[in-house]
Amino acid sequence: MKESVKKWLAVYTRPRWEKKVNKLFLEKGLESYCPLNKVRRKWSDRVKLVEEPLFKSYVFVKVNEEDRAIVRMTTGAINFVYWNGKPAVIKEREITAIRKFLDEYENVEARPLE
Repeated sequence: MKESVKKWLAVYTRPRWEKKVNKLFLEKGLESYCPLNKVRRKWSDRVKLVEEPLFKSYVFVKVNEEDRAIVRMTTGAINFVYWNGKPAVIKEREITAIRKFLDEYENVEARPLE
């Protein structure tokens, strides 16, 4: 029996459930990452630094094929993001680059390439 390799996959979540889904994955023992952007929010009486998901409705999870069912059965997780009929694999270096970038900068914006 061959050992299944863990790969980073993107998971589509219910709107505004990114942090909850990330927490549920971690509680299930899965390696998960929800990139959080530090943003200053202004209210009438104060300004506060809050953490918002960088990618709305997406969380990254590092799993092997056997763990995919656990991901699908997690409350708030809708499905994997697919590319060419298979769950889209995100390279480790891309996850590392996102982590490093968010450690160095705040109030960033994710936009599609034009």
